[in-house]
Amino acid sequence: MEAKYDLKENIGAGCYGNVYRGIRKMDGKQFIIKSTTSEVDSNVPGYPLPIPIEVAMMTIVRDPPSPLLIKLQEWFLVKVEKLPRGKVCKTIMLVMEYLGPCRTLEDFLQKHQHLEERVARTLILQIVKAAQECLRRKICHHDIHDCNILVIDRPLQIKLIDFGCGMHICHDPKKYPPDTRISPKKAVKNTVKQLFGIMREIEKQCSSIPEEFMAFMNTCITLGDDDQRLQTVQQILDQPWLKNQ
Repeated sequence: MEAKYDLKENIGAGCYGNVYRGIRKMDGKQFIIKSTTSEVDSNVPGYPLPIPIEVAMMTIVRDPPSPLLIKLQEWFLVKVEKLPRGKVCKTIMLVMEYLGPCRTLEDFLQKHQHLEERVARTLILQIVKAAQECLRRKICHHDIHDCNILVIDRPLQIKLIDFGCGMHICHDPKKYPPDTRISPKKAVKNTVKQLFGIMREIEKQCSSIPEEFMAFMNTCITLGDDDQRLQTVQQILDQPWLKNQ
């Protein structure tokens, strides 16, 4: 990787690794470069061997690309370490699109403690659509929260990031290992629950979100596993408040 990119300043850190601004040597173009580790591999069409789960998820969601999902440019395997019980830990570098000035949704909400209704609606609409984009690609992000959503101020746009906890949406036990797959019904329920958590955080900064909309979301997360009333995330997007965008 060092032959292609120069690592610059650290622009973020978390329990899964560090994030840097990087410069591609051949043309000076900026990228986000994330250093992380992975103990779980997964199969992806087009790859002869299993690849780290985060790479697998990002490879799938970039085809076709979505403006709401962070785009993977390429990745590098840096180190392989053997662990007990035959497991392996891989250190990898992910090269992703550079977004320019942005902040996590958590930081955005701390700065904007009195959101206008139109801003809150735009954020919620884009976040729900980002989750839907994942589900349509048979991916459950599985870790949607305010630190995994980046907000670009002008124009207002979000990017869903960090696919390290992602899972394939699949029933076939032969296609993917158990720790990398989730059933379609559980994927929707998990996603809606996490979306509701995000909406509750946004609601704290915007008193104009209709009670009827939040009541609908609250009903969604309390439905039993066998309840047929919630089938898709599209049902959230069909709510009148979001359709008034």
